[in-house]
Amino acid sequence: MSKTTPSHGLEDDSDPTYTHFAHRSEFLALLERFRSLDIERESDAKEDEVEDALVDSLGGILDYYLPLPGLLDPSLDHIVPSLMEGLGKTLHRLIEAQESRSSVAFTNPKRLARLGRVLNWIVKVRGWKAVVPHFPSAIPNLPMLVTLLSPPTSPSSSTTPSTPQHPLLSSPEAWELRAVLLLWLALLLTVPFNLTALSDNSIRVSSVAYGIDRPSASLLFKTPSAELAQRVILLSIPLLSRPGKEGAYSALVLARLYSREDAVQGLAGFLDWAVAEIRDGEREGEAHLAASVFEFLALLPSLLKTQHLPLVEHFMEENLLPHLRGSTTAAGSGLIRKLAIKAKGRLWLAKVGRGRKGQAEDEEDADLPEGLEEWLDDLMGGLSDKDTIVRYSSAKYLARLSFLLPPSFCSQIVQATISLFQGTEDEPVTITAFGTVIDPGGSSTSGGTLGFGGLETSRGEARWHGVCLALAEMARRGLVDEEAIGEAVEWVVKALTFDLRRASHSIGANVRDAAAYLLWSLSRACKPKMLERYAESMATALVSVAVFDREVGVRRAASAAFQEGVGRLGLYPEGIDVLAKTDFYSVSVRRLAFTVAAPAVAVHKVYRNRMREHLHHITFRHWDTAMRVQGAQTLRSLLQLGEEVDLQDSIQREIKELPSLDASNVHGALIALTQISTMFDAEDNRRQQIFDSLSTIRPAALVSSQAADILSAIFELLVSILGPSILTQAGTQAILDRYIDTGMKRREPEVQESIARVYGRLSCLREPTKDVNKLVADLKTFRLSQRQTACLALGQVQYPLDSPLTEKAVKALVGILGDIVKMDIESRKYAARSLGDIAIQRVDAEPIRKLTPLSSIFSALLVGLDDYTTDQRGDVGSWVRSTALNSLGKIISSIPSSSDLVPQETLQQIIGGTVKQSVEKLESVRGEAALALARIRESEWTWEGRDALLTSVAQLQDEGFRYIDPKDWFASALPLLMSQFRPNLLAGLVYSVGSQVITLSDAAFHPLLDYLQDNPAIIPEVLRDLLVSLEGNYTSNRIFIPTLQTVYKLFSNGLFSLVQESSAMDELYQRILIIACKGLSSIKSIERITVSMRVVIAFLSAPTSARVKAVDNLPIFLGHRFPRIRALASEEVYLALSATVEDELPEELEETLLETDWVGQEYAAGVDIVVESIRGLDIQ
Repeated sequence: MSKTTPSHGLEDDSDPTYTHFAHRSEFLALLERFRSLDIERESDAKEDEVEDALVDSLGGILDYYLPLPGLLDPSLDHIVPSLMEGLGKTLHRLIEAQESRSSVAFTNPKRLARLGRVLNWIVKVRGWKAVVPHFPSAIPNLPMLVTLLSPPTSPSSSTTPSTPQHPLLSSPEAWELRAVLLLWLALLLTVPFNLTALSDNSIRVSSVAYGIDRPSASLLFKTPSAELAQRVILLSIPLLSRPGKEGAYSALVLARLYSREDAVQGLAGFLDWAVAEIRDGEREGEAHLAASVFEFLALLPSLLKTQHLPLVEHFMEENLLPHLRGSTTAAGSGLIRKLAIKAKGRLWLAKVGRGRKGQAEDEEDADLPEGLEEWLDDLMGGLSDKDTIVRYSSAKYLARLSFLLPPSFCSQIVQATISLFQGTEDEPVTITAFGTVIDPGGSSTSGGTLGFGGLETSRGEARWHGVCLALAEMARRGLVDEEAIGEAVEWVVKALTFDLRRASHSIGANVRDAAAYLLWSLSRACKPKMLERYAESMATALVSVAVFDREVGVRRAASAAFQEGVGRLGLYPEGIDVLAKTDFYSVSVRRLAFTVAAPAVAVHKVYRNRMREHLHHITFRHWDTAMRVQGAQTLRSLLQLGEEVDLQDSIQREIKELPSLDASNVHGALIALTQISTMFDAEDNRRQQIFDSLSTIRPAALVSSQAADILSAIFELLVSILGPSILTQAGTQAILDRYIDTGMKRREPEVQESIARVYGRLSCLREPTKDVNKLVADLKTFRLSQRQTACLALGQVQYPLDSPLTEKAVKALVGILGDIVKMDIESRKYAARSLGDIAIQRVDAEPIRKLTPLSSIFSALLVGLDDYTTDQRGDVGSWVRSTALNSLGKIISSIPSSSDLVPQETLQQIIGGTVKQSVEKLESVRGEAALALARIRESEWTWEGRDALLTSVAQLQDEGFRYIDPKDWFASALPLLMSQFRPNLLAGLVYSVGSQVITLSDAAFHPLLDYLQDNPAIIPEVLRDLLVSLEGNYTSNRIFIPTLQTVYKLFSNGLFSLVQESSAMDELYQRILIIACKGLSSIKSIERITVSMRVVIAFLSAPTSARVKAVDNLPIFLGHRFPRIRALASEEVYLALSATVEDELPEELEETLLETDWVGQEYAAGVDIVVESIRGLDIQ
């Protein structure tokens, strides 16, 4: 099982809906294992690792239920008490040991900390309010916890300093345990007994032991307090300055304490201490303390009686808030601003709620607390905060407070909140006719939230998001009356499309999500009659967002809001049918939402019209190119369902966008028109209308950052609309030349591909001689992009049967592919591809090529198979090799096996080259070679070893080669060692065997070794082929090094023992040694010298004559001018001899190899000793 996720899914994997605690039995089993651990026994490192994994497994299951933690509630009685029982026993044992001053059984601190971690994990997932009621509430636990969380009465030894808590609880790793104990302590402080009865008043509490000085203690204890209360205060005070849950839970402890009748008199002293501490403390370190104090203040209003609230309010308004307004702490911390809203909001809820208790709900003249309007202004200002947590907290307390106010006052608050959408008089919101927000307007808040700051650096989505959240919270409580609903719906429909461009991206997804939440709230809380007038607008807007929004979260939120409206209101047109097509899963994948869900909904006209509007105004104007492309595909589906007038309207709309200054608008219009044009008949006059509109595109659009997308879209549109009638018009060629000449200057592959398709379309409509001559001339240009495009376009041109143009184009492309020195790699790649495309063209089922151009195509592509060009991008020659393989596979498979167009010799060369590439080190090249062989095989061509490398075209589709085990693939090629293609196979195999990628090298070498062990008769021929390769490529490290590495691996893995000794083999061994050591004194490649050295050392276990030759060559390496080679050679020789010599090495030899300073200057004598000693050894 994974450490972080459950080991199995829900019971119904097809519908992973949270319905119950599906992992209950698994969790309880793991929990039982955890509880069985002996906390009184030491654990070793391995046990610690296993136990940490066990805790992570428990936490992984709990985390799975974070979306719906309430499902854990029925099981908490079986989980929490058992853990707390074990924790309580351990803690009581610690107390007994501390009180008796005697040694007790060992307590494992790591296991104790893990127990706290599991409990804290449960609290984190479910929340402390649900978990704490399951803690033990026995009163004896209260003094126990106070004692353990207080400093020990005496140090554990004379050299160990005192700790803030019991030594087992004070380590940083035990913070989760301390947090759980603080929660437990907070629960026990609710006991109904007076704390004096639980205190030992004979003991005088010293604040110094807690790290609190006497002036602070005098402030805290102005009034007499019980000894137990004093200890609780003193242990909690230091924790307030800690981050995270320790600070929050210590605030909870203090709040529970000061809300007691027997301790509330000390509240004033604590607040005085807090004032002094915050004012006198360091600004940099006050954030944690301020957060904890706000947590404390937020808890008090619901716990204190009314007469004590003015004390809290005075502290907050006169001391805490003014201090923070002058600091950067609150301005830089969204958490503190959020907690300030929370604390002050709860205070006002208590004041207003208790003040109106007993008054009629509709009583308009009720006395309201002074300062309420200012506080409401603060809350509305918080709606514009830059942090989401602050905005949501402001929205929540604004709605809660409005719920407690008289209806007329509440209506004014709702109207004021809605008016925030409009911005200010000086900076109003700017909206298009469709309702798209261009500028969200300014905010009336100048000082930020509560005067703390927190304003956005630039106008964005903050205010709109906050207003949507506030209205949603109000709507949930039924506070939006019928008069306000109309205006709210009008604005929220605009918010559903809120999307502000920011450089290369946009902002506003949270606004759209909150707008969907607002509509969900209105549907849930309002009566159908109140929303009847706006139902269609709400429904169509939600559906458009559900299928067309960019963000999956927004699409799902809109779908949920629509579902709520269908279920609660029953007013949405065709609600049930549309809901089934736009449910949670249907809109989860954007591609499916656009192409499946949207057309399915568009059968209903009321939705189709709104969706078409959304596409024209939002999707085609979107900053994301993928959105525009998917939107264009959807528009075509919608128009096929609509009427002719809709089609004409869409054409006119997008034609008007072509002169736009915004490049995104231009591109969106072009791809929309491209999809629309596919619906026209061949002689439709609207093709000419669209073509003529291309002249209105501004030149600036063709040099913008989106110029490549725009040009590609123009060419795709031309491919779609060009026809005979358009080509006969006078101005057609000028427009074509304008865009083609511009596109030929671009290096983006998508632009070059699109231009090539335009030439292909033109060749179908007119005689291609002029175009072919131009493209052939472009092959000679020095402009790389123009030459690359011409290479690609020549393959797309449709050539007439038996036309000299074919031979002219082929000759030009062959020249490009063969000129490795002058031609760039992209041009050669495109030339290889175009040669293949030309060779498979047919006119009336007849091939257009003759035997002569076909043979030149084969020769050029075979040259392409040997392209190993490299640059800063790596092995770019593989692009040419892959393309050549693809072309060869397509050409041969398009020719009947009975044809004489492919001579047998040519076929053998093609198969040999393909076999070589099929075992090379690059997976992409091997995959293309496999596909080429599969195509040729399935076309019924035959060759020797045809059954080797056996795959099918179907198996290799959709990157199927990546799923073939490399080891099995290399093994399937080895029968070719018995065929005429052995040299080709070895030529490619050495690249993989000699690769520095260990996994690839092993996958290629081990099958080769196994095959040679099973077929030792072919070993001499294999070695001869490798020797020929070494001798023929002596100057090419690219081939020589991996080939020699292959030889080394074979000999170092026992190849000598597989071959019978003979004079022929002896000569072969010596030739290999000669070529391996040739010219090493002048070679600088460390890699080549190293592999040569290893071959020589491997030959120390060869038959006698070869071994003698190897020993003679050892001085080359032991005495090499490179110190690194000398040291490496001595090490390799020692290891090789240790493995092959039966008896122990001679002492002199071993001492020389190990103790000579081979990287220094005094090594010459050691070389002679080593060589002479080895000559006398009996090496097996």
